[in-house]
Amino acid sequence: MSEPPPDLFVAAQPEGFDALLRGAIDIHVHGQPDLSAGLPNRGADVAVARLAQAYGMSGWVLKSHLWATTDRARAVQDALAGTGFQVYGSITLNPPVGGLEPSVVELAAAHGARVVFLPTWGAAADVARGGYISMLLGRVSPAFGEYAARSAIALCEPGGALSGRTRAVVDACRALGLALATGHASAAESRAVAAYCAEVGQRLLVTHPLHYTTDPGELREFADMGAYLEFCNAPLVHPDGHLRVRDVHEALSAVGPQRAILTTDVFSRWVPPEPECLRMFVEQLAYLGWTAEQIATMVATNPRAFLGAPA
Repeated sequence: MSEPPPDLFVAAQPEGFDALLRGAIDIHVHGQPDLSAGLPNRGADVAVARLAQAYGMSGWVLKSHLWATTDRARAVQDALAGTGFQVYGSITLNPPVGGLEPSVVELAAAHGARVVFLPTWGAAADVARGGYISMLLGRVSPAFGEYAARSAIALCEPGGALSGRTRAVVDACRALGLALATGHASAAESRAVAAYCAEVGQRLLVTHPLHYTTDPGELREFADMGAYLEFCNAPLVHPDGHLRVRDVHEALSAVGPQRAILTTDVFSRWVPPEPECLRMFVEQLAYLGWTAEQIATMVATNPRAFLGAPA
């Protein structure tokens, strides 16, 4: 059976359902397919983008754990021409694209990438902990485990200093005006990246930090260095997730909305499409006491500032 058209999703919502999402940009959207055509999420890119636009959202950043999304973003953007919905491409510096390569950053920018993600499943820290994405990719590729272990990427030298390759990637992003996100780096690596970004004036997002620390002091340290902190809906709706929306509420209370960005990061069959996941997320936070103005800061104002997009 084909999926219902987006207008049916919208018609099923109560009046004013989109009030908290007007102008929102989700900067962590996994297109379909991402990891494999055999692991589909809830909807093709263009259909879900149209749904997001109907929900009052202003844009997306398309992310892939394997490939640059610049061509995909352009195709979705063309399909939504005239709607005002903006689709941004990105690249994730995992082993298939060469890892920490400034030239790859430059080539991605030449194809229209707006965001660079540091390694996710390719990060040495993620390989060491047997990350979730690696588990899924291992189902797709029998040789994946050996490949991931052999090609694991560390962001820091053994003594803890940021590696020259990582600094070169940061420098390339700064020179090109791109936004940078930490991927699946460890907390220590993320601190080193944040410190260097603060030093050189590079926009940075610490990606889903609650995966790596729940220490309010550590979270505030990132914010104090000028980084944005991302809080995702994905672990709140995953069957194996260890986080609840109240954990996000407490983390936001520690860092404040001015340095926080709310995203989805969902790509599973058991969750609604991304716009509905984001709506669920912000509605729950509103229930816990966050104001419409604070939510707008976290879903619209801060994502635009991170991307370097006009207000």
